[in-house]
Amino acid sequence: PMVIGDSCKSCDCNGNSDPNHIFNECHNVTGFCQNCWGDTAGANCERCAPGFYGDAISAKNCRGACQEYCFNNCQGCHSCDCGPAGLRPTCHPLTHSCQCKPGAGGRYCERCLPDHWNYGPSGCQSKYCVCLILRTTQTSCDECIWHLIGDLRPSNKTLDQIKVSVLNISTGAAANDRLKYYNYTAQRLKVHLGMGSLSIKGLQEKTEVLPLADRDLVLRAQDHAEDLQSQADELEYNLKRSDANGFVQKALDTANVYNNIVQYIEEANITGLTTMDLARDGINTQLGFLKTQSENVFKESVSFDISFCSEFHSDLPGRTTKRLELTKEVAEGTLNRSVEVLQTITPIHGKVEEWATNMKNQDYSAAAFDRAVVSAGEAVENLSELVPELLDKLRVVEEKNPVNNVTTNIMRIRELIAQARSVAKKVQVSMKFNGQSSVQVHPHTNLEDLKTVTTISLLIRVDPDKDPIEDRFIFYLGDRNGRKDYMGLAIKNDNLVYIYNLGEEDVEIPLGSKPVSQWPPVFNLIKVERLGRHGKVFLTVPSQASTDEQKFIQKGEAFGTDSLFDLDPEDTVFFVGGVPADVRLPPALSLAPFVGCIELASLNNDVISMYNFKQTHKMDVVASTPCPRYKLAFSQSRIASYLFDGTGYALINNMERRGKFGIVTRFDIAVRTVANNGILLLMVNGDNFFLLELKNGFLRLMYDFGFSGGPIVMESNSPKLQINDARYHEVSVIYHYSKKFILLVDKSHVKSMENEKKTLPFSDIYIGGAPSHILLSRGITLKGCVKGFQFQKKDFNLLEEPGTIGISSGCPEEYFMSRKAYFTGESYLGSAAKISPFDTFEGGLNFRTLQPTGLLFYHREGSDEFTITLENGAVVLNSRGTRVKSQKKQYNDGITHFLVASVNNDKYELVVDDKDKHEKKRPTTAPSASTVRNFYFGGSPSSSSIKNFTGCISYAYISRQDRDIEPEDFQKYTENVQTSLQDCPVKRPSAALFSKQSKNSAKPKKDKSNLPKGLLGLNSDDQEPGETEETPCYLSPRPRATRHAHHYGGTANSRQEFTDIPGSHLSLSLKTQSSFGLIFYASDEAEDNFMALFLAHGKLVYTFNLGQQRVKIKSLEKYNDGAWHNVIFIRDGNLGRLVIDGLTVLEDRAQGSNVSWHVSSHLYLGGVPPGRAQKNIQRNSAYSFTGCVKNLQLNGQWLSSVSQTFGVTPCFEGLSEPGTYFSEEGGYVVLDDTFNLGLKFELVVEVRPRVASGVLLHVYTAAEEYLTIYIRQGAVVVLVNNGVREFFTQVTPRLGLCDGSWHRITVIRDANVVQLDVDSEVNHVVGPLNPSTQSARTPVFIGGAPESLLPEGITTRRAYTGCMRKLTVNESQVSFSKAALVSGAVSVGSCPAA
Repeated sequence: PMVIGDSCKSCDCNGNSDPNHIFNECHNVTGFCQNCWGDTAGANCERCAPGFYGDAISAKNCRGACQEYCFNNCQGCHSCDCGPAGLRPTCHPLTHSCQCKPGAGGRYCERCLPDHWNYGPSGCQSKYCVCLILRTTQTSCDECIWHLIGDLRPSNKTLDQIKVSVLNISTGAAANDRLKYYNYTAQRLKVHLGMGSLSIKGLQEKTEVLPLADRDLVLRAQDHAEDLQSQADELEYNLKRSDANGFVQKALDTANVYNNIVQYIEEANITGLTTMDLARDGINTQLGFLKTQSENVFKESVSFDISFCSEFHSDLPGRTTKRLELTKEVAEGTLNRSVEVLQTITPIHGKVEEWATNMKNQDYSAAAFDRAVVSAGEAVENLSELVPELLDKLRVVEEKNPVNNVTTNIMRIRELIAQARSVAKKVQVSMKFNGQSSVQVHPHTNLEDLKTVTTISLLIRVDPDKDPIEDRFIFYLGDRNGRKDYMGLAIKNDNLVYIYNLGEEDVEIPLGSKPVSQWPPVFNLIKVERLGRHGKVFLTVPSQASTDEQKFIQKGEAFGTDSLFDLDPEDTVFFVGGVPADVRLPPALSLAPFVGCIELASLNNDVISMYNFKQTHKMDVVASTPCPRYKLAFSQSRIASYLFDGTGYALINNMERRGKFGIVTRFDIAVRTVANNGILLLMVNGDNFFLLELKNGFLRLMYDFGFSGGPIVMESNSPKLQINDARYHEVSVIYHYSKKFILLVDKSHVKSMENEKKTLPFSDIYIGGAPSHILLSRGITLKGCVKGFQFQKKDFNLLEEPGTIGISSGCPEEYFMSRKAYFTGESYLGSAAKISPFDTFEGGLNFRTLQPTGLLFYHREGSDEFTITLENGAVVLNSRGTRVKSQKKQYNDGITHFLVASVNNDKYELVVDDKDKHEKKRPTTAPSASTVRNFYFGGSPSSSSIKNFTGCISYAYISRQDRDIEPEDFQKYTENVQTSLQDCPVKRPSAALFSKQSKNSAKPKKDKSNLPKGLLGLNSDDQEPGETEETPCYLSPRPRATRHAHHYGGTANSRQEFTDIPGSHLSLSLKTQSSFGLIFYASDEAEDNFMALFLAHGKLVYTFNLGQQRVKIKSLEKYNDGAWHNVIFIRDGNLGRLVIDGLTVLEDRAQGSNVSWHVSSHLYLGGVPPGRAQKNIQRNSAYSFTGCVKNLQLNGQWLSSVSQTFGVTPCFEGLSEPGTYFSEEGGYVVLDDTFNLGLKFELVVEVRPRVASGVLLHVYTAAEEYLTIYIRQGAVVVLVNNGVREFFTQVTPRLGLCDGSWHRITVIRDANVVQLDVDSEVNHVVGPLNPSTQSARTPVFIGGAPESLLPEGITTRRAYTGCMRKLTVNESQVSFSKAALVSGAVSVGSCPAA
């Protein structure tokens, strides 16, 4: 940088620089590219070199030489001349199209329009002609052409139907598949049931007869299918070759998706038929034989193909018959639905040959390609009517518990339907409206998301020279009958007008600064926005002569206090261009239908297309061809980029078609995102894989090409690897000499990793995600933008790749704004602006929480406070002590609520959900000066009487004096303390949590049969006993954790133990902030021979002995920085070696000969049992370290056979808080003997469960005397047996225990009286006296207990999952770190906060 405060910028050579120059691509001062190649030139290699023509940026095909006034297409350069019927001799320099004289058409005015003839310099005449070829009179000339090219006009001949007909042309082909499946199934059943003497000849005979009978039919069908397939391939090739605008490719992509749907429905068909036939004809004949076989053989064999997962007892024939009937019913249900869908989209394939022939001979008009554009929409329309019904039927079939292979096919069908919808939503092609047509688009999937904020972007093209500007309707979103809330767009009095109504009066916002009659005849970008009562309309007009563009904006505001856009899902419609006669528009939008072209862009930042329509009306794409759009007309889209919205991915098949794997193989991708996690690149081939992903905001590389040591992971918390900052980052992965990966970020070397020499075993690569069956658990799809992808410095257009699903072009800036935030109760967001909340103020926000109290907004000036809070479930506005409080007090119900707080000269006003309205008169005060002041959302850095908020805040806004009202972008806030700007995990609890339950009377019971159903494990009359969790907790039972990593520490002897593992070459990855502690220890029984790795003053120390000599290697640097470090420690005879992060290598050796070393005792990781390692390790390092370890390998093999675990949990990510965490894997703590729970005690503890049931405490004195405290589905139960009988008490708090909050439990016992207090809700029980009972000192188990010690009467035997803190017994604090035993997955001292 040459200026103070400036920064370095990345080179931009458009992928046209020499790939051999990795580090000097451009000049380090000017930024000009220095090594343009491929016949390119320019500061950014952005144009073809002098004497060459072509597209240097996208197509990269510079060659030859062009004359003036030329443009480039697939065949090279041609003069851009208009035909004789053109108004001007040359085409438009931007659109490359011509304006035509009356009756003429085509891109260059080279032909007549439909129903016109006699082409000449004056245009064409409108007249009927004689079609001599067909020997008919009074026939439209164009009709002759249509007949000649194969009658392409019938609406049901769409591309997807043609392709489906080719692939599913004959029932013979399906029958052949079925026969193969029968034979396969018969053979498998024979193997499993046969065992030598077993025979299923009857079943084999039945499956062998059909192939003989239908062999000729099958052969003929196969020949016919192959012939049609070749014709279809030729057809597709010709279409793609002439696909100038990418329209046909999009239609074919959609067709491919639907073809897959049909294919998988056929598979479900075959499965259903096979299951039905086998069940009826095969297994019933074997019942007599099966009855004599053992239960296990039957279960293993029959379930192999029929998936009967149940036990068979003495009533085998009856139960088997019922199962067969169920199978038959399921199969028939699947079959009927599949047949119905197939019949609906069954094609008429008779015209395929004509179509292919005519396309090949070039006997076609442009209308043939125009039809390809609409085929995608027609395909969606055809299936859209069936998709909801199909999903309903599939749901019914699923509920019948079908066989596994049918269930699998149903899941695949669901996935493909979702893919098809995603493709339809992203077809970025316009529709042309003729003044009579209209399109009904699928509205937003979740109308609740539109309540607070509604934003719609679209592109509109009008031609004032051809069509005079009149009052016209553009779109309408609202009630079918024009009542209730709605919004729309129209042209009125030559102005673009945005109209919306929130329940009172219409708001009309005319954009008078740019009359529609002055718009150029190109696509103009329009955006309408509503935030609460406030609305805006934006217009962007591209320049015709330069890259400049004009921008216009107008704002408005609704009357009254209503702020929410309430839509009824049953009656909501979204119409574009016009409406059919049965839809009633509100008066403000009752205008003539639109004339011109419209392309939808987004709805609340989700990509949306008119090709995702429900239905069209009088829309003829043949007669009204879509307007071509110059995709780079607007500044926001001039950089070619792709939007990944978390649902799609790109797939490049056979990437070596553009470049070959070589000595140096390189992948480049430019990414912009704010997401924490997402896949960038993925290659899979069997068990081999390569994965470059974003993990917690940092780049992470993992790969395995069949290495002997398992997968290799390259990761670090280095700031250079963090790329989720909403800026573009260029990421390069270089595979060097088939043995080393180099990772570059923004052209700087960041990290490298060596491996065994192996070539890359891949041909395809996924970008941004992958199908679910490929993805498995490898990661999640990307949310963000990709500016480009290169393999061997060769660019790929991801939208043109046939395997790409659900991505779109462009990268809207709004996609990187953070409008939502999640607060943990200890977090807040802070910023500064010119605000005057005590004088004039309006602020609004969405909030969602399960906590009754929390600080939503905070501002302070001296001793004066302005706050918006939640207090005991009610919303409160507080300004200098004046409080305005909502009437409702249950806003902590897990549902999204919207509040608006305002201050003016007269009053304070608070409105929640448009209905709960309250105000107070404002006293007169002097206005304060306009200055920049701090404000906070979700809490505050200073102490406040209200605790910080726990939950989600979204679409917040405040009235600033230096800008218009708009949603706050939390990404730009200067203070972010422990706040997540990603997802909002607060979910609405089930209704059971909010049902008012009367406190249980807890009188003593004489026997267990009289206990409440909940205590017997029965929750309802129709439910089986068991451990099924009906109410999931707000917090996940599996907090986010690093894969295959474990956390140690909290107690002095936290550890994992491994047995009988030889070897002395070990490696692991380590993350810690401890200064001291034992990481690894192995020795013989007497500890005369040992090997250890430990921390001392933050440095790593590796030591072992050789007889009386010791080898001790100590690192020079400290590694307790909280980052992951790779450590290898080796003992090779008398030589020791310590390797850290592949860079630091330290060695030492003992005197004497090489002596082999063997361990016959345990190997310990993380710590050792009490008393061990004291003689060999310095005292302050002989105890457990606190930190995480992963990827432990011994002699190159992964270590996974843990024999025992003590105080070890997964390595959780994210924020932590004080407490003791009991992980889902199970574990317990045994208190030291200073604590006694005898006949009289008081116990207090705070818990935050993650699973609704579990044992909190168990203590026993004898076989029939015990006390157990446990939770069961939202209730706390104390179960006591004093030797006379069992008695209990329980409390079910109103909001349950699973809401993510801390709950205080107090248990007081005085002999036979037990009192239970949960969050101040109290219950008690008086049991029988037992005079002989003695108070004895017995073990106290916390969080669980060994199975054999738990009483039979307890209804849950699972260990507690969740956090626990502040345990006191008789007012004495319990320290788990001093416990007698910590067994299993228990983390002492630290809990995951979310």
